[in-house]
Amino acid sequence: MTLTTPRLLATSAAISVLFLVNLAFAEDSPTQPLPWKRGPGSAPIGDLAEIGLDDSYVYLDDAGTKRFMELNQNPVSGAELATIAPISDQENWFLVFEFEPIGYVKDDEQDSLDADALLASIREGTQAANEERSKRGWSTLEILGWQEKPHYDARTHNLSWAVTAQSDGRKSVNRIVKLLGRRGVMTVTLVSPVETLNATIPVVDTMLDGYHFKSGHTYGEFVPGTDKLAEYGLTALIVGGAGAALVKSGLLAKLWKPIVVGAMALGASAKRLLFGGRKVAKNLEGPIV
Repeated sequence: MTLTTPRLLATSAAISVLFLVNLAFAEDSPTQPLPWKRGPGSAPIGDLAEIGLDDSYVYLDDAGTKRFMELNQNPVSGAELATIAPISDQENWFLVFEFEPIGYVKDDEQDSLDADALLASIREGTQAANEERSKRGWSTLEILGWQEKPHYDARTHNLSWAVTAQSDGRKSVNRIVKLLGRRGVMTVTLVSPVETLNATIPVVDTMLDGYHFKSGHTYGEFVPGTDKLAEYGLTALIVGGAGAALVKSGLLAKLWKPIVVGAMALGASAKRLLFGGRKVAKNLEGPIV
């Protein structure tokens, strides 16, 4: 089954902080609309994975996601692979998928994650990044605290957490899910208003049940002695790259690249502008295969 079409950065040593500053959706560039594709179908996440979507979701491929980042004045790292959003105008959230080919991450730190120390590192890195954002005239971020403390699911090899932040007087939440694979980590960033996060998380988790790495890329297919091992573990995945060591050395200030999604938000939007009045917009493309 294919998806049909209607009308959001991490390096191996950086954290992707993708905060939604304003959920008032604006239009795409009139000359280059975003190529949203609608379910149902199996949406490719690069060449590494795929996710099943029903017709209540729309999807952007890697090129569309990079443009989505640029429209919102965010640097593009090349790690961006896909964006997913709901069609319903009652749901104001979206997901961004990025892959970091850092190698196989051992999960032996799963019982020793220190939430307080991790939050302190994230705040320090954000303050450093804010200096660069100010130079560019962009909004700065304030990390308020955990909405969901870091936890690891040994069954699915998923590491999850959620951070609440504030920018320009508006609060929003990043919920991060790290999907561990054979050769690296797929980062899934959920951007949602604080008020609706608790209702959104179960919806997103159900959707992610339909995600899977393709054969040859799963965590269980790791070959000891042959495949690359990541240089760090679960703790560093949360604070980025080499973790606290980067903060102490001052390198994190250069590598940290927070993403702020402003008024452009979902571009032409999977809601009001894409399906206003339940009418499909004009710039439809053919199905993806």
